[in-house]
Amino acid sequence: MIPVGTSVQSNKIISPTSLQPGAVKHTVQLPQSPCSSFKSNRRQQRSAKAGLTRAVATTQAPARPSVDRSNQLVREGSYESPLVHHQAAKEDEEQPLIAHSLQTFNLDEAADVCVIGCGPAGLALSSELAKQGLSVCLIGNDVPFVNNYGVWVDEFRDLGLEKNLNRIWQDALCYFGEDKEVRIGRQYGRVCRRKLRKHLLQRCQTNGVQFMAGMMDELETEQTSDTATIRLADGQVVRSRLIVVAAGAAAGKFLHYEEAAPAVAAQTAYGIEAEVEGYEDNYDAESMLFMDFRRHHTGLWPDTAHKLQDFEHPAAGEGVWGAQEEVPSFLYGMALQPGRVFLEETCLVTKPALPFAVLKRRLERRLKAMGIKVKKIHEEEWSFIPVGGPLPVAQQPITAFGAAANLVHPATGYSIARSLREAPAFAEEVANLLRKQQAVGDTAESVWDALWPQEKRRQAAFHVFGMELLAQLDIKSTNNFFSTFFRLPDRYWRGFLASSLSSRQLILFAMWMMVRAPPSIQFKLMQHMLLDPAGKYMLRTYAGLQTGKTHAGNANMMMATAAAIMLLAAAVTYELPHLVS
Repeated sequence: MIPVGTSVQSNKIISPTSLQPGAVKHTVQLPQSPCSSFKSNRRQQRSAKAGLTRAVATTQAPARPSVDRSNQLVREGSYESPLVHHQAAKEDEEQPLIAHSLQTFNLDEAADVCVIGCGPAGLALSSELAKQGLSVCLIGNDVPFVNNYGVWVDEFRDLGLEKNLNRIWQDALCYFGEDKEVRIGRQYGRVCRRKLRKHLLQRCQTNGVQFMAGMMDELETEQTSDTATIRLADGQVVRSRLIVVAAGAAAGKFLHYEEAAPAVAAQTAYGIEAEVEGYEDNYDAESMLFMDFRRHHTGLWPDTAHKLQDFEHPAAGEGVWGAQEEVPSFLYGMALQPGRVFLEETCLVTKPALPFAVLKRRLERRLKAMGIKVKKIHEEEWSFIPVGGPLPVAQQPITAFGAAANLVHPATGYSIARSLREAPAFAEEVANLLRKQQAVGDTAESVWDALWPQEKRRQAAFHVFGMELLAQLDIKSTNNFFSTFFRLPDRYWRGFLASSLSSRQLILFAMWMMVRAPPSIQFKLMQHMLLDPAGKYMLRTYAGLQTGKTHAGNANMMMATAAAIMLLAAAVTYELPHLVS
């Protein structure tokens, strides 16, 4: 990478993953999937089918570290990439073409902002930027939203988007072992992807967003220039003062990341929307099935799961028989109407990704064991969500938003509500920065600092710490962890899931977990904090050492973090819950 502000005046940039130093022409593939929950698969990283955006550029850059290449493979779907591409290439004739809703961009003019990617994050940000009075060119493949989105109803209501839900459940239900039912007490909803896309397109149309269909082929920036040049695959050229990539996690090929951070992990899920018999015999259809970690996928004859009794079958009780080397997964279910449900076997997070074939097999076995008969499958879904990993650095001439910018909760995979929530404030900050009339590189660096200030980097480091812990837990510890998690005060577990807790509040969250958790989880938390690289990464980030922006405030934060660790130990040893009240 050639840092912004060097004596080099011209720098063509698209892929920083060149394998050799010097001038290298490199082709990268970016998904134009409209979903924040980008999904993935094994081999064939070189193939780019429908729904993908290609980018080609020449850059003077040394070879990237191997960890960056391996992280990028995960962002693109790893060994599950063929099924990820298949998922992204789905069609829906009920969703109108973007070109029918938005005017075509005038190539004779320079846009204030070019947004690359036509998913929820890209559409939401484009509309908010245009609302600020900026000229916005939306570039990408004209594809529909194809993934299933589940959200907490109160979060969508606060965004004024509740009308885009096509099903609401009054409660969410969890099982953390046999006869260990937990009701969360929070409304959950399923997003109607057609309604949401129509709503976001209407916003874009009202605010004057313009559209250019196609694939980006080349990006050229001059460090002292106030515009960047994008060349499309058909040879057309678009000029813009700021480039924002919102094309999903695979857009990481455009970006540079911090060093010495934990590697990218993955959440994978295989799901079906189907007509079934027997679902209501096993679950309350009026509640959303949020997590069922019971191990009904192994060691059971058909229709015997409901007959399990402690000490009479190894899968009964906590169900840990034969699970020592097993990566945990759970059933996620939505009863859409009588006899029709969406069912998904999900691995929350692991390294490497749990294959779709394993998840499909577990789902089929689980349903048979529970006596749920699948009569007709209307849709299959392959969900691959890259989570965690290093954050982008600020010193680069291209910016990002949504999953492309790591706005995905590392420990949960949630992103759509956060991207929609942050789009207005981010757009306002971008508008203020563009009014300063800075060079391309300087504007991009300021935009990155606005999107990922040090406080948000501390929060993200804590979330990565939690993700790394979850990725190492077996089924018994996973059940103990979540049983404790949902017994915390609402403001803590809800704030953690929404990425709305400050870095200091996250320390209090950790204290509550330590006080409420069983001894086995207390030990794992302390061990993970003190010995795991993710704990060291979090401490470096809290201190400002990860970005090099250390100052008195960050030094104080480091001391506060160290003190918090001692308080955690004291809370456990002396059982002093008043320390965190």
